[in-house]
Amino acid sequence: MTEIPIQRKKPPLSPWLLVALAAVALTLGAYWFLRPAPADEAAPPANATPATPADSPTADTSAAARSAAPAPAAAPDSSGARGRLLQLVPPLSALVDRAELRDDATVREQRDNLTSATARLADGDARAGLRPGLVAAANLLRAVQQKAYPALDGEAARLVQQAGQLSGRDDTAAERQQNRQFLQAAAALLQAETVPPTP
Repeated sequence: MTEIPIQRKKPPLSPWLLVALAAVALTLGAYWFLRPAPADEAAPPANATPATPADSPTADTSAAARSAAPAPAAAPDSSGARGRLLQLVPPLSALVDRAELRDDATVREQRDNLTSATARLADGDARAGLRPGLVAAANLLRAVQQKAYPALDGEAARLVQQAGQLSGRDDTAAERQQNRQFLQAAAALLQAETVPPTP
């Protein structure tokens, strides 16, 4: 009689092990795709120095040390496009803080875009471009218009189109003129939107 070798079946992988591996893979994938980009992280201010009490033994009170410290950023020139754009930010923020606009997701998103686009300008960063702030201001005014001011549709659409055509520089006379015209149109639309909408 011939012997038939009997082989035991290997037990299948536990379904819980497969579920745990899938959860780990999903977690890693979510981390990879949802993590903030290095450009999105806030950089420390360039002129920030750690505070040291004047009476501490490590405090350097010599004139040479004080003169080597970086000077604080100068206030933006209010006659240039940077200064005029930065002057628009507080009234725009006050506008979107109104009760009927505060809870709108699109308005909040556009306000955040404006804040991040103008933060480097406010810090006096010479390398910061104007165009992101100008476009963000136009988009915020457009979002407010769509939420509460349907009669201003044409003005808001023209402002967004005009912002898209700006170079973001303020070097030549033509660029200064374009920026001035855009900022005047933005200020006029902002003025029209500060009047509470009629129901």
